[in-house]
Amino acid sequence: MVAVAPCPLEKGTICNVDGQEITLIEDIAQGHKFTLKDIKKDQPIIKYGYPIGIAKDIRK
Repeated sequence: MVAVAPCPLEKGTICNVDGQEITLIEDIAQGHKFTLKDIKKDQPIIKYGYPIGIAKDIRK
């Protein structure tokens, strides 16, 4: 599951999404997505209940 940043969000910001607290580990630009739980490589990414892509391992 992912959420969309309604405005630019800074690393360390704590977001409350449906009662779940998420601490951002990097800056998120307005309109960009961030995960609400760990997503493993090749799992579907869900936005608004619909699959929008497949997770890739791009972290360095």
